[in-house]
Amino acid sequence: MRGYGQSPPWRWRDQRPPFAGRHRMPRAFVRRMGCAFAALIALAALGASTLVSLLWRSPQRVVAISLGAIALIFALAMVFRVAIRRVGRAFAEQDRLRRQLMADVAHELRTPLAILQGRVEGLLDGVYPRDEHHLAELLEETRHLSRLVEDLGTLANAEAGALELRKEIVDLGDLVRDVVAALPRQVAVAVPADLPTVEVDPVRIRQVLLNLLANALRHTPVDGAVSVEVLARPQQMLIRVRDSGSGIAPEDLPRIFERFQKGSDSGGSGLGLAIARKLVLAHGGDIAIDSAPGKGTEVTVSLPR
Repeated sequence: MRGYGQSPPWRWRDQRPPFAGRHRMPRAFVRRMGCAFAALIALAALGASTLVSLLWRSPQRVVAISLGAIALIFALAMVFRVAIRRVGRAFAEQDRLRRQLMADVAHELRTPLAILQGRVEGLLDGVYPRDEHHLAELLEETRHLSRLVEDLGTLANAEAGALELRKEIVDLGDLVRDVVAALPRQVAVAVPADLPTVEVDPVRIRQVLLNLLANALRHTPVDGAVSVEVLARPQQMLIRVRDSGSGIAPEDLPRIFERFQKGSDSGGSGLGLAIARKLVLAHGGDIAIDSAPGKGTEVTVSLPR
């Protein structure tokens, strides 16, 4: 088997294209405003030349044309006023999101750092014995911090449009089996025998699968069922991860792919689904969730063929 790199009744679907949205609005606005100012200058020059020409030929029409020009300039001024207000609100929203992100990152880092500090101080003061058990707890917290920092880096690169994809021809069936084999619990796999290959970044798609399956296992009891299915369609490949777990509340679904968004019973960082969405969109694909409380969850990833 080939190895790959490590690294509801209510329905929600993300239909935005990759890296589109609020993060590029200011730059696009500057381009639009520059074009608009250039057009205004050209219009003013044309109007001035027309006015001079009319003064020589028909002075009685100058008043009417001047009033029309004034009305046009007033309309353009109103358009620019509205545009400036909108970009002001966009920058204010950018600043709010930046502050919120910093607060969320600080909150997520605070807990494992506090645990590490307390354990280390306990070891140094002799409160805890320096045995393998307590050292293993310290190691696990450092691994948690490492995963959190790596996830934040991946998310930042994806949102900045700087995510590097190293695509190659991949058998999704082999990739799914490889991921499932590394999980601590049994997961049912359904892959057709004649599955065609697809060109993707195997490391990134593996990361998507690990995030989705980790969520499914986290919210599914030991006696529950988790499965992953791969399907071929004429224009796309589908990967469906199903579980019989607790499901997702309807009020949480609209924000399920936002960073640090997690349910009250979740023990994760709240970055897994946000990262999965960004990686799928980077491949030109789509991701959707069907879920209901007490009826499990189904996540469908579509990748272009």
